[in-house]
Parts: sequence; structure tokens; C-alpha cells
Amino acid sequence: AMLERARLERESRSIRRNMPGSFPFTRLGNFELLQEIGRGGMGVVFRARDQNSGHLVALKILPWRAAVVPEWVARCESEARTASEMRHHGIVPVVRDGQADGYSYIAMQLIPGVGLDRVIQALGSHGQASLRQMTEQAGVVCADPAPAAGPENVQDVLLRSDSWSAFIQIALQAAQALRTAHQAGICHNDIKPANLLLGPGCQVWVTDFGLSRPFTSAAGQPHTAANAASDQEGGGTLKYMAPERFAGHTSAAADCYSLGATLYELSLQCSPFAHDDRRQLQEQILKRPPLRPRELCPEFPGGLETIILNCLQKQAEDRYASTDPLIGAMLRLDRGLRIRSTRRSPLRRLFGR
Repeated sequence: AMLERARLERESRSIRRNMPGSFPFTRLGNFELLQEIGRGGMGVVFRARDQNSGHLVALKILPWRAAVVPEWVARCESEARTASEMRHHGIVPVVRDGQADGYSYIAMQLIPGVGLDRVIQALGSHGQASLRQMTEQAGVVCADPAPAAGPENVQDVLLRSDSWSAFIQIALQAAQALRTAHQAGICHNDIKPANLLLGPGCQVWVTDFGLSRPFTSAAGQPHTAANAASDQEGGGTLKYMAPERFAGHTSAAADCYSLGATLYELSLQCSPFAHDDRRQLQEQILKRPPLRPRELCPEFPGGLETIILNCLQKQAEDRYASTDPLIGAMLRLDRGLRIRSTRRSPLRRLFGR
């Protein structure tokens, strides 16, 4: 299992290093590629026009021919099936998926917004972020038949580095979308700022189910070495992973951890754990507690700090067991009510309760 995991990690890193900077074509099947709007570890996303309908879509392309990486093609197909089966206003819907000219693709609704990672970067650099301005700079617009939904017609939302209430609402929307996935038996497994899109009016959309997995079986069997290895691909993803994910276990509590790490970074513009060396970063995640937000920012709201620290507990049993209690805590915080710690007392730990 260790050898298989090491082999997959080497192969995935090699493939990423050789990801093409540009593509020698401007059309893929019935889609006209207009502009690259993002790329991640697995694929490149284009703003594209569906020649059949004339609508604009977000087209995610696996940038290697299917015969080169059949395992990643299978994951791409799994992502399309998973996303298309879920219906929630906060989950980016899949329009179509398939293969054309030897490349696998997923066509999704084009969201007029930007990734939360870009918002965090703007907050850290300038202390504020205008969603309308960032959307216009990204060049993301909606389908032509509905110009009223374009960024130029969207009421601007100006976030500041201390927009605590807005940060809570962003996390709350993400948790509500995750609840739909969890109710379908799916763990997202890759919640991070880049996979949360902020659309008009600060609406949150969850995207990229490429690493999603069914929950670990009731018998507690972890996933295969291949799945565990794929979970660890990419340093950007690693710093949002729950400790038990390194053993291949998935759960709603693991997604809550990742959302807590994302909320920590959004609220403080820094990560709870950071290191250039992957082994050192993994060691921090497994053993070192994060700095309390109020140590970094004395005016940080106490209730928000408690929610974040509840999400980032090392033991899954000390976190929110699902998105339901996490959503409940955020709603309580929004009403100004007290937030309690989820960490078990030493006595409860002793008796395993």
C-alpha cells in the first residue's frame, strides 16, 4: 500500500509539472474556447460557448488525452455524475460531460463570480475586496440571454478584512450546500477557498467534486491506497485536510474541518497551518494546535473563534459531527447567542463519550 501510494504521488506530481501552459486548439467538440478562467491540480477551466445553444458555460477540461491518464478520466466522470445528481442552489450544476477529440470535459453553469481564494488574497493585500470589480477583472459573465445577471448589473459587495458577519454568512451558505452532499452520502473531500465561488450578492457556490468520496463504511474500513494518495495531491489542498484524511477516512466531520480551515483563512487572511515542506506541514496538521484567532487579532469575535476552533479539533469526535450542528452554531452566533466548545472533557475522553 505504501509503495502504491508513493507511485501515485510521483506520477501525479510529474503530470502536474507537465501541464500545458496553453492549448493548440480553440474548439473542443461543440464548444468554442473563449478564455481560460482558472486551473487546478486536475483540470483547466475555460469560459466557452456551446455552439448548439449559444450559451456561455464553464468548461472544465482534463488537459491530457484520455489514454494517458485513464485513472484521472474515471475521476472526471465520477465528478460529473456526483455533481449532476445533487440539486442545491449553492452547488454548481453540471450541464453536460463527455469526451471530444480525445479529451474529457465537464460543462457547468458559468457563475458570474470569483473564487474565495482571490477574495482572501485581495483582503490580505488591500484590506478590502470589491466583488463586482474582481468579477469584471476575471472576465466572467453570464449567458448572453440574461444580461441583467452580468457583473455590471450586480449590486456591489465590498468586503473588508474585519467583515465578520459577512464571513459567517459565506461559511453558512457553504455548510448548507455541503449538507445536501452529505445527505446524498458524499463527502466533498476538497473544501478550500478555491472551490468556493462568490457570485452576485455574495452568494456562495460549491464546486469541484473531483476528489469526492462516499463516506467511510460503517465498519470503519478506509479507502484504498490509490484514493488515499489522490487525497494528498497538491500542497494547496493539503493544508485544509483533516488529520484522519491521511489514513484515508472520510466523514462529514472531515468536511467541517476543511470548512473551518477555510473560514480561519478568510477571517484572518492567513492559514492555520503553513509550511513549504509537505512533511512538516502534515506534522503540524497532525500534532500542532492552530494559533487562536484572538492571539492574532485581539478584536476577533469570541463566538466566531469558538466555531473555528471546534472545526479544527484534531480528533473527529471533538468536532461538529455533521453540518447540522455547525449550521446551528452559525445561526446562534448570528443571533448573538453563546457558542459552546465541542471538545470533550477528560472524563468523557476516558469513557469514550
